[in-house]
Amino acid sequence: MKSLKLLSIFVCLYLSVFAQNDWENEQFISKQKMPGRATSYSFATENDARDGKRELARMMSLNGRWKFNFVAQVEERPLNFFEIDFDASSWNDMEVPSCWEMKGYGTPIYTNITYPFPANPPFIERENPVGSYIREFELPEEWNDQNVILHFGGVSSAFYLWVNGVEVGYSQGSRLPAEFDITSLLTKGMNKIAVQVLRWCDGSYLEDQDHWRMSGIHREVLLLAQPKVALNDFFVRTKFDKNLSDALLQIRPEIKVQDNQNIDGWKLEAKLFDEENESVLSAPLELSLKTIVDEAYPQRDNVPFALLEQNISHPKKWSAETPYLYRLVLSITDNNGEMVEARSCKLGFRDVAVKNGALLVNGKKIKLYGVNRHDHNEREGKTVSREDIRRDLELIKQFNFNAIRTSHYPNDPYFYDLCDEYGVYVMDEANVETHGVNGLISNIPTWNYAILDRVIRMVERDKNHPSVISWSLGNESGCGPNHAAAAMWVKDFDPTRFLHYEGAQGDPNHPQYLPVNSAEWSNSNYHDLSNPTDPSYVDVISRMYPTLEQLENMANSPYIKRPIMPCEYAHAMGNSLGNMKEYWDLIHQYDNLIGGFIWDWIDQGILQKDDTGKEYYAYGGDFGDTPNDGNFCLNGIVTPDRKPKPALQECKYIYQPVIFEAVDLTKGKVRISNRFHFKHTGEYLFQWELMEDGKLLESGVLDDVIISPQSFGEFQVPLPSFKVGAGCEYWLRLSVHTTLDEVWAKKGFEIAKEKFLLPFYKDPEHEKAEGEVHVQDGKQLVISGKHFSVTLDKQTGNIVSYLLNEAEVLIEPIVPNFWRPQTDNDERGWKSHEVSGFWKSASDKLKVKEFQVTKEDGKPVVTVLSTIDNQVSLTRAYSFEADGTVELNYQLEADERLPMLLRVGTQFAISNEFKNMAFYGKGPWENYCDRNQAAEVDVYSGSVEDFLFEYIQPQECSNRTDVRWLKLTNSKERGIRIEGGQPLSVSVWPWSSEMLETATHTNQLTKQAYYTVNIDLLQSGVGGCNSWSDDAMPIEKYRAKSGYYEYQFRLVPVN
Repeated sequence: MKSLKLLSIFVCLYLSVFAQNDWENEQFISKQKMPGRATSYSFATENDARDGKRELARMMSLNGRWKFNFVAQVEERPLNFFEIDFDASSWNDMEVPSCWEMKGYGTPIYTNITYPFPANPPFIERENPVGSYIREFELPEEWNDQNVILHFGGVSSAFYLWVNGVEVGYSQGSRLPAEFDITSLLTKGMNKIAVQVLRWCDGSYLEDQDHWRMSGIHREVLLLAQPKVALNDFFVRTKFDKNLSDALLQIRPEIKVQDNQNIDGWKLEAKLFDEENESVLSAPLELSLKTIVDEAYPQRDNVPFALLEQNISHPKKWSAETPYLYRLVLSITDNNGEMVEARSCKLGFRDVAVKNGALLVNGKKIKLYGVNRHDHNEREGKTVSREDIRRDLELIKQFNFNAIRTSHYPNDPYFYDLCDEYGVYVMDEANVETHGVNGLISNIPTWNYAILDRVIRMVERDKNHPSVISWSLGNESGCGPNHAAAAMWVKDFDPTRFLHYEGAQGDPNHPQYLPVNSAEWSNSNYHDLSNPTDPSYVDVISRMYPTLEQLENMANSPYIKRPIMPCEYAHAMGNSLGNMKEYWDLIHQYDNLIGGFIWDWIDQGILQKDDTGKEYYAYGGDFGDTPNDGNFCLNGIVTPDRKPKPALQECKYIYQPVIFEAVDLTKGKVRISNRFHFKHTGEYLFQWELMEDGKLLESGVLDDVIISPQSFGEFQVPLPSFKVGAGCEYWLRLSVHTTLDEVWAKKGFEIAKEKFLLPFYKDPEHEKAEGEVHVQDGKQLVISGKHFSVTLDKQTGNIVSYLLNEAEVLIEPIVPNFWRPQTDNDERGWKSHEVSGFWKSASDKLKVKEFQVTKEDGKPVVTVLSTIDNQVSLTRAYSFEADGTVELNYQLEADERLPMLLRVGTQFAISNEFKNMAFYGKGPWENYCDRNQAAEVDVYSGSVEDFLFEYIQPQECSNRTDVRWLKLTNSKERGIRIEGGQPLSVSVWPWSSEMLETATHTNQLTKQAYYTVNIDLLQSGVGGCNSWSDDAMPIEKYRAKSGYYEYQFRLVPVN
């Protein structure tokens, strides 16, 4: 009986395995799919290959309208739609490429870690929508004797393919090409392609990235023709001598021969051209095809890499600063010397090495000013256009970035072409993330092939791009034998780039190793995030979101001998990215801190309209998607429509390649440092401007600023003599500009700047306002003059009315304010409601203890003392002048044991007729005390709306620091001017604080009949280490700690 039971169990298991769906079998990942290969196109002539334009190649785009059918369940999918005579006329049209959720089919899902289905790999235990596509095409006549390959740039997440009613194959892996040779199935005339795409498959367990989960044929579809004898693939390396002077050009071609073609006398020829299209080689490199095809592999040692090789004397080197590209043209000729095909690629001579804990490119220690980039379009989701990619690269270069991590999957090939051309270092990351099950899959042998396939295909496709300086094995997938196997393959196949994988942490063979789940590790080693080092197969020590202390501890660790790099840091969620200066001050101190990658590039908001037609950006949960992670997809430094956010301006300044420091400003002496790694400064224009407050007095060019890379020099600006005006500030502005058009910017583009306050100042002369000021004391205190009246509430000590020429200025009283609408870092991160909630209602809790009216210098002075128990004491002294000027002196004493404040200031509301805004302070963009290095003190003017920056999830916004004065006026130029006795922090909103705090989307913010005005001494910084823990709090120097504060400002009538 026992034997019978065991037999029954075995039979059930056997049947379940062999009845397993293809898309729920981790060992079945493709069928009839061609191996990965470098991106290239077959050309009929060498000249066309030299030109390199795709439209000249043997290529046909199948982008455009396809017939489309959608079902919500895999069981409902059409089963015979691929047949030749199937009538699809009733089906809808679908644009390819696209994500079907963006076209009204199914639901987009945003989730960070949690899988969109129950985690039970490899099974999909939820509804699995299916999209079926049909497209017909005719082949060009000139392709009749060619092999035809059907190329899908990217399909999420798995698909079956039929051509002319015959099954071709199957593929999964959403972010890399799937190519199928369909030659034998094609006919003259019309041909039919049928594709059936499943939203989820076992491969979805390897695609648990923090982004929108969308489906469909989301990258381009191409038909590629090539001859029966073709250069199917090739790998190019540049190997420098020890002096990094001369280099070997090494080429390893792969020839595909079909139909037993006789290739006697056939040869491969290589030519190299520079950017002027001049030949570099004295004669082409040649090799017979038979030598390539019949290559012998030795029993011992490795097969030599190069089949074609040539020494190149003093080639121009490629780097992110000097992206010089050659063009390599490879041609096949037959035994009659006739051209069979030609292919080409752009080629950069560059060397990457890790040495003595530093990262070297072309022998120079470099820093990676990097950002993580997801594919995203506000209307199309995961489908991005070439224009999107180009705009991203333009902005990345314009804002002084030099590196991108392709988080967390390979990008479209066009992206790498632009990185080669524009000059951007790329960390190319495999489409492997298993965050929802952590490291489980890396430790299951049956998943090895799936992981290795994704890594290999990425490397094979992108191996010839000089911009790719690093391979990354994926993201947040734990560590185990499967990643180790992938690492070993990569390092053996391509030792010319450094290998990265943040999940590879802790080397069990090290004597100080502690298991990550041990109490000793948690208590002892977390302070420096090292354990104490990582597996030998990674070339850099990579971490996520280290604090400044942790990063410095790692830099000084005696155990870490490799470069250290935060692959993610500076979490830019909402109003964030504080303390970038402090991170980069630290990074510049240590050679082994090689830079890092901000999280991340673009807010992944999806443009929607509400019932009234008002546009807003949607995020997780807005589509009824479950599970979801809300607005955690909004971490970008550009908006979903690719406009710079204020934080991006800070990056540009922090990353700028030229630094200015004051030496002796009385004489105009400055030190200029060149942080370029490869370029001297002689090719740039240095300009200077002398300014009085916001007015330009004189400007000029600083000549002969020629500084070698990583060097500095002292220079004297030829400041003219000028008369110092009473109460005026004088500024020296220095800037650096391009002198030629760049592919990413026009001539004259500013790449660096600095502004110095000159030590010339003359105290202003204050004229006493003439006239009488009257005091009327009753239930309320009224202070009045000829053209003004101010009313104070004796119960609160607040100014509740401010009349100028009998017109009310105030809509809401002038009240103390210690709180701000919560930023994402405040709310999600350090939980300010819990930590500092005392201060949210502190203004309402203040009780007036003293209310005194006195006179000083003939002016009424009202002194109000308010307290909260014995914890907080606030003294406000108001003084009044005959012209209606009100001066407020503000002294706060708070028990130091109380939590930090979010702001120390004052708030009121005025009529929205005062819509014109001008200020003299740091701008023009929004800035905060820990994110204001890029902002410049100047005079700025516009409407209140011009100075707003609205975050997709409303929160504290639109602040300006170091403000000397703020003016708000109406169309008749009447209003008020706020003058600080010291620099102020100010903002003006067309909403209340409560509206900003409670709204979840911008369409919920309705502009009011008033403006909220915040006049602060200071505000706590926005923070920016992360957005989910206490580390989200601003660093200590930027916290408004409970204690003593004093400040003063004046309300001055305008006209």
